Amino acid sequence: DQIPRFYYVHSPDGVTETRFEGLSPTGKIPESVDFPLYPQHEPDKFDVLVLGDTQSRNMAHLHHLNNNMLTGLIGTDAAFGVTLGDVVIHDLGMFEPTNKSIAKIGIPWRYVLGNHDIDRNAKNNRDTRGAWYRTYGPTYYSFSWGPAHFIVLDNVRLVGGGRFFYRTGLGSEQMEFLRNELSRLDDEQLLVIMAHIPWTAGTNWEDYSEKKAFYEMISRFENSFSLVAHKHRHYHHFIGDEEDYPQIIPNLTGHPPEMTDTGDNSFPGNKHHHMVVAGAAFGSGWLGAPDFYGIPHATMSDGTPPAYYLLHINGNEWKMSWRAARRPADFQMHIHAPDEISSAESPGLMITANIFNALPSAMVEMRIGDRGEWIRMERTRRIDPVREEVVERERKLGEVPWSQISNSDISEHLWEARSGLKLDPGVYLIHIRSKDDWWEHEGRRIIHVH
Repeated sequence: DQIPRFYYVHSPDGVTETRFEGLSPTGKIPESVDFPLYPQHEPDKFDVLVLGDTQSRNMAHLHHLNNNMLTGLIGTDAAFGVTLGDVVIHDLGMFEPTNKSIAKIGIPWRYVLGNHDIDRNAKNNRDTRGAWYRTYGPTYYSFSWGPAHFIVLDNVRLVGGGRFFYRTGLGSEQMEFLRNELSRLDDEQLLVIMAHIPWTAGTNWEDYSEKKAFYEMISRFENSFSLVAHKHRHYHHFIGDEEDYPQIIPNLTGHPPEMTDTGDNSFPGNKHHHMVVAGAAFGSGWLGAPDFYGIPHATMSDGTPPAYYLLHINGNEWKMSWRAARRPADFQMHIHAPDEISSAESPGLMITANIFNALPSAMVEMRIGDRGEWIRMERTRRIDPVREEVVERERKLGEVPWSQISNSDISEHLWEARSGLKLDPGVYLIHIRSKDDWWEHEGRRIIHVH
């Protein structure tokens, strides 16, 4: 199944779960634990294929994942891939078929534990992970590839209260592992931290003193960043930025009530820590109207379509490109504007661009027509109007045999501007161009003026 076997799990008594098969007892520790070593070429320049939540609830959902995304990834030249947690949702029996589908991509695959990958019937953090230990091995580990060092962390902490609640956290043993691991690394090495739950902005830590200690440990590595998922939307966040504000999460099943980050979000060191929230491969959970092939559009809560990431590493440098499923590589935005408008209404026309992977510092401009002036667009934090129109359109359909999308969230990658021009009757192209430290993107939309 393309899962690296780099470990031996020793558990004399096993890890028993209440619903799903856990880890069988291993008995006494063997006299030796032997691993074969194979030579492997690891160049300084390589790509990593990154998936957010795949969340296979059942075989129908897995077939959507296969047909919407996985078959298009076969033949990739990425060195390896990773799923950033929530491989499945509640039914841990879906681990095996999901692994076998992802294995068809044809590259080694790493897995991160998510809050839906544990047995909700177990009573403590160890017992909830029995099926994970049996299938994937350890829930936290590290490895190097070429010039980069990767640390996978398990930041899902089960808390009490009579219901299945969890918080963000690592625990004392994992903090000790991380402290020891970082102590042997060079400060200048490229460090990639992978976990499921974002470290801040809408997450509650079990222990805020641990959060502070975690920040202090990783702040030594100025050439580091984190890849996380969980939020079912995509954005870039710079921990320690003035925009590191608390966000309230809806009171969904499995979330502690009024889950708000009230801890200190300051980040020590000279640089902010770049955290990439990679969205979800299953989008909004396969909600929304199905297309010709029966695949729901599954637009995420911030207006982002289901997508995957390519992490590009070149020596000590990195950047990420974003690819929507079953769309060309240059599909990087959608533009909100009326399809048609009267000439009298055209002054004050509002144009909004959702540029899915643009960094918050991106320079974004628009132009109406081929000879108009470029107008600076301003970044705004609000609900994507394109998604809201889709929500309203589906709501008006009434009862349908598929699940409709709802519950839009704030988008972190919207830019907007008003045109002050009075447009003569005709057909115009709206041009959008975006440039940041990584990429340049262009988008277009046709508008009719009568």
